[in-house]
Amino acid sequence: MTETDILKSISENLSQRKSTAALNNYEVLCNNIKYVNNLLNWGVNSLRVLQSQLETTFKDDCLVSADFKDNTKPLFYFRNIVPRIVLNDISILEKFVSYTEPDNRHGITIDDVGKLQKSFIDYNNLVTSARQFIDSLVADAYQLTLLEPKSTNYQVLVSLNSFNKYATKSIRQGLFNTEIENSLIEFETLNFNQWANSHITKCAHKSFGEKVDFLFTNLNLSAEADFKEEIKNLFKFSSEFTHIGYVSTFFTSSNASEVIFTDDISPYLPSTENFSELKYKILETATKFYSIIYLPTLLYSFRKSFELNIYQIFEASLTNLQEKIIADLKTRNNQYYFFIRQGLIASDNVVDLTCMCGTTNHWQPPHDLAKIYCKNCGSKFNLLEIEGDPGYIMTSSGPVKVIGSSVPDFNDLSPNKKMELMKTWEELMKKNK
Repeated sequence: MTETDILKSISENLSQRKSTAALNNYEVLCNNIKYVNNLLNWGVNSLRVLQSQLETTFKDDCLVSADFKDNTKPLFYFRNIVPRIVLNDISILEKFVSYTEPDNRHGITIDDVGKLQKSFIDYNNLVTSARQFIDSLVADAYQLTLLEPKSTNYQVLVSLNSFNKYATKSIRQGLFNTEIENSLIEFETLNFNQWANSHITKCAHKSFGEKVDFLFTNLNLSAEADFKEEIKNLFKFSSEFTHIGYVSTFFTSSNASEVIFTDDISPYLPSTENFSELKYKILETATKFYSIIYLPTLLYSFRKSFELNIYQIFEASLTNLQEKIIADLKTRNNQYYFFIRQGLIASDNVVDLTCMCGTTNHWQPPHDLAKIYCKNCGSKFNLLEIEGDPGYIMTSSGPVKVIGSSVPDFNDLSPNKKMELMKTWEELMKKNK
């Protein structure tokens, strides 16, 4: 293609936006957003409790490791710095949680469905909060992993240098004391090329991508290569919105009229669904990052900081927190298989399909195959028809009642019948080994 061909494609595609289309189930998206947002919010509240314990623990000489006891050693000063970093991260997390709440559809009608329309401001606030989340937590996780004086000096002095350029006198008065003023003066004697490697500062990994690579290597997450790229892609995508790029502005600044969709809850617009689709994807990635990278980084830092018995207390709390978030995330958007008696589909019977998330979905006649999914978590259902009145099917997870069979549910069986069925299952499993 020539430069004119490229310019022509830009002229034709980035001057008038096409109509939006809703390609996902909006109700499912809202349910998933609410679930994961609540999960992350619970994780942040748990971190706040831990941060308070962390601050108290660092004040006790008997609880910190040897290098943190002696005020002649640099690590001593991280006793104040580490709790502050975690507190700063909590503020960033709380902002992100507030921007990733589900849409409020209460009372929405055809007349006021325009309240749900999403525009440049909505997208910019959401994605900018995502950029702040991922950028700040990666930078802080990097510092917490290193706990290296020159590296922390670099991170803070670069920030102070920028802040100082435009700060008002009253702000400066409340923030800067003589020692920090002198530190900044010392830093400003360096030229830009010296910032990353001087007698007071060091930065071995400057870019976002380099820091992410370092964290994944340090945490032995080689099996998570796809997720590493997902984090980098979120950073690039959110940078486009944060820096007000051409494409993000074009995409979110349309004044075109929209068709109105509706579901069992209320009317909504394609832009509403598009926005929620992006919100859920960002929220899921951020929550995975929090559990897979950020929390293990804290644990890595605490291993250096505390005596073994104290570290083990924090380890138990952080491990439980991480495992719950990871396990709960896995309940979203799965595929489940149900055994169903042949002839039940297309009958007049309502078929109850109970999802692993605990929601029972009542599949109404005429049994549209496009509607066999869980509205609560978005999981898809696959049906396997069995002839006759088969009763129970023996699976690797145990006996499962074939839906529509005349036998009772497994949980409704007497203890003796349960034991008898489980014994049959165990014998079959032994034969199949």
